Amino acid sequence: MYIKKTYLISTALFSLLVSACVSRQDAAFPFDRHQAAKSRVELALAYMQHQDYVQARINLDKALQYAPEDYLVHSAFAYYHQQQGETELAEQAYLNAIGKNNKRGDVLNNYGAFLCRQGKFATAYQRFEQALNTPGYYQRADTYENIALCALSEQNSERYRQSLLELEKLEPARAEKLKLLVSDRGIRKNGTANK
Repeated sequence: MYIKKTYLISTALFSLLVSACVSRQDAAFPFDRHQAAKSRVELALAYMQHQDYVQARINLDKALQYAPEDYLVHSAFAYYHQQQGETELAEQAYLNAIGKNNKRGDVLNNYGAFLCRQGKFATAYQRFEQALNTPGYYQRADTYENIALCALSEQNSERYRQSLLELEKLEPARAEKLKLLVSDRGIRKNGTANK
């Protein structure tokens, strides 16, 4: 009987100490809402890679709860809606992301590529130009490649040629691969199929 009482008291004291330690640890490491949102976005993107859109959406909704003003959350939502074929929602999410932070060349580039797929070429080129003019944007080759591909879709041979020249300055091997891809697919410089 004495052993049982001692055991119960020891267990209770141990539990109390552990909970006190946990409380102190929580105070020492406050919850970082932006980091939590970023982690949820990364998890959502991983789920999308595995085509688990339900879990992706759950994580994006959590990210939005944590950081509704974070451009990254809205950008991830744009990609999610794009994958779901929800073009109006994707466009709105891109605009929200840009509204939260219009100095993100990567978001502007992705939005330009999205617009190009929708056949909104003039607006797409404007977004590509904004991306290229964004301070600290280093994925310029991605944007020039997207401009070239967009120009092919539009059958705009001059813009294709110009963007390919810019891409060659930055990444010659990548420009060569694009040329090979275009010739392998039988596309002329004016963007029409070879017969």
